[in-house]
Amino acid sequence: MENIKAQNGFTLLESLTVLLISSIMSILLFSGLPPVYKNRVIQHFVSQLEEDLHYAQQVALTQNKKVKVNFDFAHFTYTIQSADKSDSPFLVRTYDEKVMIKRTTISQNLTYSPDGVPSRGGKIMINTEEASFVITIYLGSGKINVQKK
Repeated sequence: MENIKAQNGFTLLESLTVLLISSIMSILLFSGLPPVYKNRVIQHFVSQLEEDLHYAQQVALTQNKKVKVNFDFAHFTYTIQSADKSDSPFLVRTYDEKVMIKRTTISQNLTYSPDGVPSRGGKIMINTEEASFVITIYLGSGKINVQKK
């Protein structure tokens, strides 16, 4: 009869210990993911809004007509369309209800002139449970600056 002790392998206790340690490590890793995911969703929205404002400015420049960005706070959407509303909207975007866009110095409508200059400069505050952002639109240049508060 062969000696059982000479076999190479792991005991049940060793296997269970490794499984326990790997389970604890995975629980610690995945418990931290939801806040990171929420923050990334908010950062993506702010980035998307900034790109959409640049898009409205570019449409005004290329089509040589006034373009309006209209925020509908009740329905959590914003629309980019020609100021005379003769065409269908260039873009309609819906955002999450947890995102609160607060008007500070910019009204519900932002209009870009045919030369790409906004009708007025100002700030838009974006508040969520996780973070707050301020988007500043500069009069004259039309430059857009995003700051996390």
